Amino acid sequence: MPIADSKIVLLKAIELCVAVFRGPGASLWAAMTDSGVPELLTSVQHYSGLPVEPLSRLREGLAGCDGDFDTLETEYVRLFIAGPGGVPAPLYESCHLGGGSRTMGRPALDMRDRLAAAGLAVDLDSNEPPDHLAIELEYLYHLLALGWSGDEPARADEGVEFATSVMLPWVRRFRDALAGSDPHPVFMAGADLAVGVLESVPHA
Repeated sequence: MPIADSKIVLLKAIELCVAVFRGPGASLWAAMTDSGVPELLTSVQHYSGLPVEPLSRLREGLAGCDGDFDTLETEYVRLFIAGPGGVPAPLYESCHLGGGSRTMGRPALDMRDRLAAAGLAVDLDSNEPPDHLAIELEYLYHLLALGWSGDEPARADEGVEFATSVMLPWVRRFRDALAGSDPHPVFMAGADLAVGVLESVPHA
């Protein structure tokens, strides 16, 4: 069964969020700037409920780099890996539970179990905890694509539950932490897009 166009657009938006928070190299940033983001923005404008405004800001932020993406590489490290005073916005669910949570908390163990049950392997550096934002987004993509294609319809309901009950609360906290860290517009737009996409999943 073919997936409806509006759902395909939402899946592409999830893919874009994965790319932003994986920390792509210069060639992928360039591809996103030249075609990926403009093409998705054109598609999104045809479907109400999908986040147009963050995509517009993402396009503007990438265009503002003027082909030099070194700043994004530096910002990625500062914001997500090793900032001077600590990591302002860690990319792991475990770090956004409150109470000084650190990596490999309960959410990481739960995510490890979800991936194992689905027969999926982590597609990031081997030392990345499984509750990394990009991994959770890829898992959401997997559930929705399976469900919406008709191969395993129940997976779509699982995807909605995962997006709204598991991801959305912590990704909102992640976005707020990022907003308070004077981030580059590309990453702020990416976080806003991720929240908007998660909010759109139940209505797709």
